[in-house]
Amino acid sequence: MKQALRKILTGLTVLLLFPVVIAIVYEYTRINQNEEHISTVYKEQLETVITSINYYTGDIASNWASRIDLWLMHPSDTAIINRLSKENASIRTIYLSSLDGRGKTVYRSSAEAANDTALASIITSEKEAIEQINSYYDNNYRKFISYPTPTSCIAMLFICKGADNENLVCIIELELQQFLQHHINPRIQAIARDNFLIELLHAPSGTILLRASDQASGVTRYDQEGEMWLFPTVKIGITLKQDTITDLASKKVKEGMLLLGAVLLILIAGIWFLYSSVKKEIKLAQIKSEFISNVSHEIRTPLALISMYAETLEMGRISSEEKIKGYYRTISAESERLNGMIDNILNFSQLESGKRKYKFEVCRLNDICTQIIENYESHFKNNHCDVSFEPSEALPRILGDKQAIAEALINLIDNAVKYSRDNRKIEISTGVDKKMCYVEVKDYGIGIARKDQKLIFDKFYRVSRNNLANEVKGTGLGLSLVCEIIKSHKGKVSLQSKPEAGSTFRLYFPTIPKSKNS
Repeated sequence: MKQALRKILTGLTVLLLFPVVIAIVYEYTRINQNEEHISTVYKEQLETVITSINYYTGDIASNWASRIDLWLMHPSDTAIINRLSKENASIRTIYLSSLDGRGKTVYRSSAEAANDTALASIITSEKEAIEQINSYYDNNYRKFISYPTPTSCIAMLFICKGADNENLVCIIELELQQFLQHHINPRIQAIARDNFLIELLHAPSGTILLRASDQASGVTRYDQEGEMWLFPTVKIGITLKQDTITDLASKKVKEGMLLLGAVLLILIAGIWFLYSSVKKEIKLAQIKSEFISNVSHEIRTPLALISMYAETLEMGRISSEEKIKGYYRTISAESERLNGMIDNILNFSQLESGKRKYKFEVCRLNDICTQIIENYESHFKNNHCDVSFEPSEALPRILGDKQAIAEALINLIDNAVKYSRDNRKIEISTGVDKKMCYVEVKDYGIGIARKDQKLIFDKFYRVSRNNLANEVKGTGLGLSLVCEIIKSHKGKVSLQSKPEAGSTFRLYFPTIPKSKNS
């Protein structure tokens, strides 16, 4: 508790310092307020330029697609395709195909253009993307995607409607450099004028494809960058030709932003630290209160039964031998249950205080499982549980504390028995997975919801969303003990479960190296 209070105090200290820090930052940032505003406007202006170039490129593609749509409505009018290809020298090939890849070339500018096989292979290899743009098209939105072709050109894909109302894939193969020079260059020249330096670059190689400026060489750093939406491999870089106020104020702005960022980080960290600490302590206090209540009830119930049956037997009121034996069995079972609860609490206390000591020795999981099943055979019969064991042959030996491993396994088996419904079947098996031995306990009971699976290993935690889980008594320590024991053995615990479909727990243990395992 003292440690928790120190954490809370630390958080409060951080929060108390904030008004001072914020006041300093506010005064500092006011000095550069105008510069920051101008810088923001400038950045937004450059972003608008990049967006404008992208929209213009998209308009060109949409215009081509519309003209092909028109031709598909009147396929006999070849003049439409001829005009499109004549007015756009960058177009190498126009290829139409059904969605399953059956198609043909309707225009090819030269023998160097990609052949039908190469274009069909793009459709075959990009089925998923084509299905997506086809879905967009069915919802009245035409999307363009592009891919490189074997002829070092760009294949622009989109969906269009055939004469028989069938969706078709259209590929326009174009020579990228020529397209940029013929269509995009006039646009960016008009934007750049004497103010901007705009360059289009091949992003993977950094090669300059187009420059809208009379400057002889490119720049090493742009004020704003973005990609062309239609051609993701093409990057747009833009900056001003002369120094701007951004350059003059950049140092102070960066310092101010760093300071502001640090203040914000401290604020967020302080709030989170304080919130999580208080929340954790409150939750822990609630859980401990519930734990004490549960344990008190758990201990009182078997004690009451033992006391009642012992008193009845002592007074000699039962004459039937069968009933007497039944009373003794109940007393024995409740004593065993009481013992188990006390052992769990004591073991947990030892783990919490770090006083539990393990006796590591070479052992076999199969032997431990066999011994447990034999010892608890009567317990399984009394609970009408069908327990099967499938040991793995030639299972490597492990280094562990037999008693602790047995304790972890018993907790899992006990949970499997308690949380089973009508199908009271438990399967225990061993095996090897990724150089680790494991023992698995599988039941067909109520299962565990996904949101509870990460919490059930927390101390005192019990699932409260299931009626049967509420009816079954427990302390909420069993799985926490299992987790701590496995961690002490440098192993891990896995869980697979679904509500009403049972649960499968696996305990993994490192194997002894072969040189020591012989």
